[in-house]
Amino acid sequence: MALINTMEEIVDLKLKELLVDVDCCKCEHCYEDIKCLALNALPSKYVSTAKGELFSKLSQAMIKQHSIDVNIAVINAIEFVKTHPKHH
Repeated sequence: MALINTMEEIVDLKLKELLVDVDCCKCEHCYEDIKCLALNALPSKYVSTAKGELFSKLSQAMIKQHSIDVNIAVINAIEFVKTHPKHH
């Protein structure tokens, strides 16, 4: 099994949830920019096994502060890309 950053899936889910109510470009380029900025603002959570991936996801789901950190990182990334899109 390859290395997996479980934070990437968590950010992806949160980003999809939050983008529904935001008036900004949702093209693939902007989406990837937002995701990249949010992931760079958060600690990586790598696992190397399916069991480790499941445990990591369950542990993270139970930690409220972690959820707040993800929300802040994603919201900040959305606002940045919304005001500074790279595409034209």
